Amino acid sequence: MSRPLLIIPLIGLLLTGAGSAAATTLAEAVGAALALAEQTPRVTAARREADAIRTQAGSLVAQDPALRVKYLSDELTEGGGANEWEAMVDLPLWLPGQRGARREVAGAVDSQAGTLERLLRWEMAGRVRQAAWEAAFAEGRLRQAEIALEASRALEATVAKRTTAGELARVDLLMARQETLGREVDLQSAQVEARRAHDAYRQLTGTDRLPEPLTESPPPTSDTAPVLPPNHPLLADSDGALARARADRKQVGVDRRGHPTLSLGGKRTQELRGADALDSLQIEVSMPFGLASQSAPALASAERTYTERLTELHRIRLEAEQALASAGIERLGAAEALSVAERRHALAQDALRLMRRAFDLGETDLAELLRAEERAREASMDLELRRLEQGRALARLNQALGVIPE
Repeated sequence: MSRPLLIIPLIGLLLTGAGSAAATTLAEAVGAALALAEQTPRVTAARREADAIRTQAGSLVAQDPALRVKYLSDELTEGGGANEWEAMVDLPLWLPGQRGARREVAGAVDSQAGTLERLLRWEMAGRVRQAAWEAAFAEGRLRQAEIALEASRALEATVAKRTTAGELARVDLLMARQETLGREVDLQSAQVEARRAHDAYRQLTGTDRLPEPLTESPPPTSDTAPVLPPNHPLLADSDGALARARADRKQVGVDRRGHPTLSLGGKRTQELRGADALDSLQIEVSMPFGLASQSAPALASAERTYTERLTELHRIRLEAEQALASAGIERLGAAEALSVAERRHALAQDALRLMRRAFDLGETDLAELLRAEERAREASMDLELRRLEQGRALARLNQALGVIPE
């Protein structure tokens, strides 16, 4: 009989994780993956942008003030000693509606930060769900490989006893040992696959333990055709981008007239050398014309951006609806496949029991029994995977519905 593989205890420890570690929920796994991916700074940067725009809208001046200084002298011409100093401070002013337009932009950016946070968590939830179920499928294949190897070793032991008793030929023992070696190869492949899947999950989340429970709760609309919710993270993020483009377009529209400038300052004039200097206060107001030809490029660019965001929203909605419909069909198909797999498994097990009894009574040969074992093994593997597919299909449906683990 073949010696047990030494790697089996190591894989078992890998799959169960550290025994002292606390169970990890799907929400905790998603949070850990987000922390490893360092996505939080994107949300923080968006909120800081909103705060900066809001601060600008609350300023007393529309743009940076400027200092103007002018000096006039006849030193190089007449030489009479006449000179003039002038200093002015330019204060750009707000026109009605310009502050409000910027506050709307700040609100849109702030809202975008919130939708971005949900979008990032939803996207990471999809990656964690996929990686977790890949590891679960690898575990399922490993379990079936272990069961198959155990059954093959038991059959080999039986054949060895009957060969020693003279009931079977030695070629039957060699055939049984070859079958056991084949199952050991299958187990080694399953172990490698399980290790690879768990390593990918660990790289994503920083932990070996799969979420408990891994199977999620079905959505409220599980008995009817799934409908895309209005607060889906993809739609919410696209709506936020559209709202930002709309606010930017409004700001460009109210800014087309520019900003009037109030200038305050003083002037000191001396007409002749030795004469008394005359001081005076100066107030100037500059009003821009706001020609349509000058603001047209900015308005056209803002309108184009808004149109692109609107088109993008329609495209994303269509793709999300298609993904949801596909996930719903996949779940229905998984349920039907499970029903077929259960019937196939039951028939294969019945046939295997009859074949084992016939083999024990000497009514059939080992080759026939091995073929029955192969059919039963395939049916067991298929049933295991179809049961796992129920959970993965539900996870994909929740992902398509925009469900974020909480």
